[in-house]
This record gives sequence, structure tokens and C-alpha cells, in this order.
Amino acid sequence: MSDITQIRVWVETANVQGAGTDSWIYLSIAGREFCLDPGSGNDYFAQGAKTCFVLGEQGGSDNGEPGFTNVQVSDAEWNDPRKPQLDTEDLELAPAYIRFAKAGSNPPWCVERVKVGVRSATGEESRFDNLRLRQAQENRRLWLHDLYGERLFLYSVTSG
Repeated sequence: MSDITQIRVWVETANVQGAGTDSWIYLSIAGREFCLDPGSGNDYFAQGAKTCFVLGEQGGSDNGEPGFTNVQVSDAEWNDPRKPQLDTEDLELAPAYIRFAKAGSNPPWCVERVKVGVRSATGEESRFDNLRLRQAQENRRLWLHDLYGERLFLYSVTSG
């Protein structure tokens, strides 16, 4: 097993009316939750937005996904997989998911796709995805809200 040095989270908000949100969005992985954007006023979850959140080690502007904007998470010091140091062994011990926490004047959020890449100190990368959201179409999106579900679970995948 190896130390986790970086987590990248590719979030695509659907490009449909009312899809964007002002709510707080969290990633849970390796037994820990991370806040992706705590009400910073940025449009990272706006309708049609494609954002790659980087947690932990920074480096390079290429996030591996064309059309996505790279951003370091807010409060990066506190949203770092190296504090406390997480290990790749932790990835299989707890479920991975995106969690919605209602806030602001525009709470619902329509998720088109979420993928996660976890990089270790040895350079290995683990990937997480929800394969039901792989194709961009009406029945392959998920609306999150406290009235109809707050979590999107992610599963370990080999590629994609």
C-alpha cells in the first residue's frame, strides 16, 4: 500500500434548466469527507459547468479531461488527503460518494457525471465512477436534494 498524495474530482453539472446549485458539495473517500467548494461564490456547480477539483499535491495544469477547468479546493490546507495521511489501503475500507448539503437560494443540483482519480506516492492511480451516469441523456442524470436523495455513490473502476 502507498500514501495518497492527490485526489482529483471531475464534476459535470447537467446543462438543463435549474441544474446548478448554491449548495455545499462533499466528497467522501478513504474514510474521510472533503468539502469541494464551501459557498465560495464561484460557479463551480453552475448549469453546464465542468470542474476538476484538486486536493492535496498540486502540479501541472493538465487534469486529464478536456473541457474541464482545474481548481484547487477552498481551504486546501484542511481538505488535503495528506493531513492526516491517507493510504491507498483506506480506499476499500469505506464507501466513496458525493454528498449534497442543502444551502443557498438555489438548492437542487442535477449531476451529469462525477469521476474521481486518486494518485499515490508510487504514481499509481485508482479511479472511481458511477457507471449509470456514463452517457449524457435524460435518464442518466441524477437530481440531488434533501427531498429526494443527497448522495451519489461511486465505485472502483479500472478505467474511464
